[in-house]
Amino acid sequence: MDLGLAGANVVIAGGTKGMGLAAAECFAADGANVAVLARRPDALDAALASLRSVGSPHPLAIATDLRDPASIEAAFATISREWDGVVNTLVNAVGPVDVGVATALEALTDDEWAATFEIGTMSAVRCTRACLPLLRAAEWGRIVNISAH
Repeated sequence: MDLGLAGANVVIAGGTKGMGLAAAECFAADGANVAVLARRPDALDAALASLRSVGSPHPLAIATDLRDPASIEAAFATISREWDGVVNTLVNAVGPVDVGVATALEALTDDEWAATFEIGTMSAVRCTRACLPLLRAAEWGRIVNISAH
């Protein structure tokens, strides 16, 4: 499918599994430069190999703790250097944190709710804030937020 994204710069926060990885691979197959942000080196390595294999010309896999503002800022500083300060699309696809054995919403403790909010919502806020200067430098820009449980 040609979405006209060849050469676009796309960042996927949480792009090493699930919907984030699927989105990253779709952008890469369309010829976009794709950066994935996540914590696990093995998952980052696998995602990077996949992005290369489907056609991303300049893929990046950046170890990022999406709960840590400094780690997010450092990731976007790297992206800015690699892609000349321009990002066209940010996809926030960070999944829920493993909050333990509770499965029903009403069974979650306040601490479990806070942990889920921190990773699911605050990571999107922080990534958006860090990415805005790069989006504003682009000819066009989009932000997509994906949520699942």
